[in-house]
Amino acid sequence: MMLFCFLAVYLFFLYVPLKQSMHMFQQNRYNKGRYRTWLVSYIRLSWKLIVKILLTLMLSYSLLLLQPTSMQEILLLMLVAIFAYISCKMEEERVYRKPLVKTARIHRLAILLYTLYGILLCLLHYFLSAAALILVTPFLFLSAWLMVLPAAWISEPLEMAIRNHYAADAAKLLRSNNALSIIGITGSYGKTSVKTILNELLSDVYYTLMTPGSYNNQMGITLTIRNKLERLHEVFLCEMGADHVKEIHDLMQFVKPQYGVVTSVGPQHLATFGSMENILHEKMQMIECLPADGIGFVNRDNAYIRTYSIQNTCRIVWFGMSEDADYRCCDIRYSEEGTSFTVIQEGQSHRFHTKLLGKHNVVNITCAIAVAHTLGVSWEIMALAVEKLPYIEHRLQVRKSFCTLLDDAYNSNPEGARCALEVLKQMKHQRFIITPGFLELGEQQEEEQYKLGEEIADSVDTAVLVGAVQTKSIAAGLADSGFPKERVHVCDSFQEALAIVQKQAQLQDCVLLENDLPDAFNH
Repeated sequence: MMLFCFLAVYLFFLYVPLKQSMHMFQQNRYNKGRYRTWLVSYIRLSWKLIVKILLTLMLSYSLLLLQPTSMQEILLLMLVAIFAYISCKMEEERVYRKPLVKTARIHRLAILLYTLYGILLCLLHYFLSAAALILVTPFLFLSAWLMVLPAAWISEPLEMAIRNHYAADAAKLLRSNNALSIIGITGSYGKTSVKTILNELLSDVYYTLMTPGSYNNQMGITLTIRNKLERLHEVFLCEMGADHVKEIHDLMQFVKPQYGVVTSVGPQHLATFGSMENILHEKMQMIECLPADGIGFVNRDNAYIRTYSIQNTCRIVWFGMSEDADYRCCDIRYSEEGTSFTVIQEGQSHRFHTKLLGKHNVVNITCAIAVAHTLGVSWEIMALAVEKLPYIEHRLQVRKSFCTLLDDAYNSNPEGARCALEVLKQMKHQRFIITPGFLELGEQQEEEQYKLGEEIADSVDTAVLVGAVQTKSIAAGLADSGFPKERVHVCDSFQEALAIVQKQAQLQDCVLLENDLPDAFNH
């Protein structure tokens, strides 16, 4: 009976740290290397808080050593239960920007973690005295953050088998539809926007399916195919993401598209790729893995792509603002109604209008036009579709609230941030920015953050930075550009930043929300 009570109380005690550690593991994309890197960084930044928690717990539990031996275990269980209850209540009140998604994988991981801790707790109860348990308990609480790693390692063969089984089934479904045109889309940034825009341009002519949101890894693509692909679908728009070498190559072997799009190449995920050469080579696998009769669409404005020697004889179509692009956008004009621009192809000019803002969105639309026109969609149909394009969620999306919000919160990058600031700069009234900066730019992180500070100084009236450590270089760029100190606010959370702006902004003012990092990376 005592063992049962001991297990119940201690597993309850471990609930919050296990939930939080699984949450951070999920935000690190279930990648052990990413999670390990994040954990080391978190410990380095928060070691004082961790030591304080550990000392508080040790002091609290050590007081039990003053009690009679016969009472120590009962009092320990009572104290652990009280602490667990308080932790749960605090966790309920905590607000996460991106809550834990209770997927089947999280459920499997939770079962494994509780099993491992159940075994460990039985051994501790059997071999340790009550006094020793009192001293071990604080370390048990913190150990949950480490236990995720061996649990992930143990479960990896099962997870791989599950992935491979479902992927093989999805591949079979794809191959069974010989009439299906498959378009692969990748890039350091812009791929979700291009996919969404292209779907709008094609859907008046074809029955299309696209991978939803950012379902751009093997499991996301597999889920889309198995749950949504129908025999009647004519075009499948498949976004492919990567933050490691070989990921695009492997996805190309899995999906086997006839058309490939590379929207851009830049230092996104530089920390995990290791070098710009690796990023460029991996993104261009989208083109180099196409069949000989396939067609590749690539951005002529991007210096990395433009100078890359493509190892494929398939047809290449260039898009962008460059004079020698096959589909060239030019004469871009902004107004309160949106953006108008011209696309030139084979000497013929075609005028378009969209409510989307920013030069990067014009290039994204031009890319989609190039693909849609190649697939036989007329200029007239495309012009109507571009006119009706909805805002793309969290990608320079205009929203009305206490003032005008330019929501560019998804996965910010240096190029996209520059375009967003260019739009903000044209606003007539007070201009605010809320940003935590960039993520995963490797050795270029501090330099790009500093440049962002300089560009913010030239474009806004008030800057609100989220995370003192994360935004240190941005603050330095602002200061060195002579931006007034009193107009820079540094806070700990997005909610706090929004509260600061709400106190100052008027209805006619504009706020740019530039990037919104997951909870794991805000510090």
